[in-house]
Amino acid sequence: MVISGLVFQCDPARVDAVAEQLAAVPGLSDITPGGRPGYLVGVLESPGTEASVRALNHLRTIPGVYSVLPAYIQSVEEDRT
Repeated sequence: MVISGLVFQCDPARVDAVAEQLAAVPGLSDITPGGRPGYLVGVLESPGTEASVRALNHLRTIPGVYSVLPAYIQSVEEDRT
């Protein structure tokens, strides 16, 4: 599993609509204001690296999103016992 903390730079006039769209993305949670106008933060959980990259590429296509910046990325091995 890959866990990523993300910072979204958004159109300040569309930040509420962007937050609603982000909340509907599977694996993306904890969408909150980023402390400055036009910024949001969230946590993305993906089953692996390729899925994480696909999700990031999708997030960049959401209207009103200028950029998606990873604050941290952590790969976690799941216990398969």
